[in-house]
Amino acid sequence: MREFETGRRRLLCQAIAAATAVAVPFRVSAGDFPSKPIRIVVPYPPGGASDITARILAQHMFAASGQPTVVENRTGASGIIGTDLVAKAPADGHTLAFVASSHVANQRLFVGLPYDALKSFAPITQVTATQLVVVVNATVPARSVPELVALARSKPGALTFASSGTGSNPHLFAELFAQRAGVKLTHVPYRGSTAAHPDLIGGQVDLMFDAIAAVLPHVQSGRMRALAVCGENRSALLPAVPTMSEAGVAGHVASSWGGILAPAGTPAPIVARLQGEIVRALALPTVRARLAQLGAEPIGNSSAAFEALLRTDSERYIRLIESLSIEPQQIK
Repeated sequence: MREFETGRRRLLCQAIAAATAVAVPFRVSAGDFPSKPIRIVVPYPPGGASDITARILAQHMFAASGQPTVVENRTGASGIIGTDLVAKAPADGHTLAFVASSHVANQRLFVGLPYDALKSFAPITQVTATQLVVVVNATVPARSVPELVALARSKPGALTFASSGTGSNPHLFAELFAQRAGVKLTHVPYRGSTAAHPDLIGGQVDLMFDAIAAVLPHVQSGRMRALAVCGENRSALLPAVPTMSEAGVAGHVASSWGGILAPAGTPAPIVARLQGEIVRALALPTVRARLAQLGAEPIGNSSAAFEALLRTDSERYIRLIESLSIEPQQIK
């Protein structure tokens, strides 16, 4: 009996020691984090709203740690290539993804997605929310949404709209606009919004839904014409441009969000450290001023709130894509 009790005590001590050995690295890793440069992978082309926002954020993250935060563009396959890279990265918090709303739409738009849009990631925080605006080439004979609708009805399928890729917010909300307006438009997808701008300016395509900041310089120069913003209220960047509701398309509210994800399995203390650091950066006056110039609203919510948004938007996009009868595609 004594030997049995001694053995039991020995096993108990070993179990406690093992548990302590596991727990201590978590405390140390969170306390010493980051131990090397942070990499934010942007799975979209340079110059777009996600890329610019990620770079603004990177300048102010973990500045006191001595470890830089770098932004790396890994484009291709509507954001899938770069996002997959992060899904398969070590779950230590040093490799992150800056994704847009299309992240959750991709699971319905593509066959054989190499990751699960929800289960393969640890949500950190929603960074921004951004209004979309509908713009046309300056030579298009439409100076308002009703005139654009009338023009499209007079030439079914002749008007073309650019997007930043199949399944992106600009694509889906342009399709929804056409459905609600009762018109037929022809979709021309590009590899990012900035890739579409030269063709829109040159008249190869007629119109586009895009983030306000992305097209603002072209609107100000007169090379594009803004017809309506897609928020509930007018934008301070384009105060003379009506909302879609004011222009006669009630309920057509279109916005895009940007957020940070880490690989699934990232320890909770590191998730909390990342979330707190991003919220701190978003509170800086210089960051808020630069985001305001982009027409982006800083958010910085909790990881749980961002996870809830991902789940809600996933369901919403599934319903939207099904209502538009968009068939899933092979990843290219």
